[in-house]
Amino acid sequence: MTHNPLRLLVIFSLLFLFNCTTENPIRTPDRSPLESQDVFYKGSYMAYVAHQETFGNVIFKENGVAKDAFQSLADHGANMVRLRIDNPPYRSSYTAGYADVDFGSPEKVKIEMQRAKNAGLKTLLTFGYQSMALEDHQKLNRYVAPLAWQTIASDIEKLKNALYQQTYTVLEDFINTDLVPEIVSIGNETNQRFLEPNMLESELPDYSVVRTVKLLNAGTKAVRDLNIKYGLNIKIACHIFEASFLETWMKTHIRNGLDFDIMALSHYHAWHSLGSFSSWTDVVDLVKRKYDKDFLIMETAQLFRTGGNDAHVDILGIDNIPIGYDNPATTDTQKEYLKDFAQELYDAGGLGLIYWGGEWVGSNTLIFPDEFGAGSSWENKAFWDFNYNLHDGINWMNEIVEQ
Repeated sequence: MTHNPLRLLVIFSLLFLFNCTTENPIRTPDRSPLESQDVFYKGSYMAYVAHQETFGNVIFKENGVAKDAFQSLADHGANMVRLRIDNPPYRSSYTAGYADVDFGSPEKVKIEMQRAKNAGLKTLLTFGYQSMALEDHQKLNRYVAPLAWQTIASDIEKLKNALYQQTYTVLEDFINTDLVPEIVSIGNETNQRFLEPNMLESELPDYSVVRTVKLLNAGTKAVRDLNIKYGLNIKIACHIFEASFLETWMKTHIRNGLDFDIMALSHYHAWHSLGSFSSWTDVVDLVKRKYDKDFLIMETAQLFRTGGNDAHVDILGIDNIPIGYDNPATTDTQKEYLKDFAQELYDAGGLGLIYWGGEWVGSNTLIFPDEFGAGSSWENKAFWDFNYNLHDGINWMNEIVEQ
């Protein structure tokens, strides 16, 4: 998710005209690893861990004792983490007085990927193709190309080449250091516009499916070429939101030659709907039966309590809790919601569910360079409580019945 707190609600509406309870100590179950052919992916986005530890004085704990956050995730049922490559700049006027927000640089992602590997976790690596810290005048629309590519954003051939080269170069370097992602996502929530010139949205040319397909396929080709060169089988995902837009997106882009393996969605109950689908079973069935693609929920979240613990604005409130779950939220709200969601996906033949922001605890660290400053808009949805202690919400991954 490309979060710019508060603006999220505006973005979703524009696109689609469409008391603390923690339970400690918590059990660390004994689990045998699944055979690779039987894996249902479970885990979380974990991109901010090292940044928060280094610059936010965050010490991730389990049962009150410091413990590697990636290992905690693995010990409670996870088999995958999601990380993301972002483009420079990582510094702007909004970062003044704070550390650079370079946790999405290839060098920093390597560190997190190695930690995941040490914990026995696979990696889903998103190439976001977005500059993390643009000044306002460098971002006149929310689809704008990275700063270094803005001068070529109207030249599809040059832009394709830049995208291919970045994807190939970064990924090959990872492969050569024995850090091979399980899945690569080309783009992040790429519903329609992608890598546009830096001009007001009202001035952009009409949306072109052909243009977007050419750009996404440039990233896909980089992964396919590396698979051939190194004898690998890295799977390729395309990621959009929301389910109500899914069938139209797949139909229009696939018939124009889009190449990928996994259809990935974001789903936040308060912001998204199923549209004409009656269930997630129907969604998975469409993707697998009609289009012969795997299906993955790449982002979702649920509250484990109400309220926040820092000065940062909070988003995604109690309207994210469906009827039938504890409200006001408890750790059981989070655990049961995620377990039920994942179980339906598993039973339907889905590929997995990856949480968003499980690590985004409140702190004095700047994560998003915007007017809201340091802290978290997500700390009541993380898997660690306000004292940075792991809570029972994380155990949803161990309660899925896998046969």
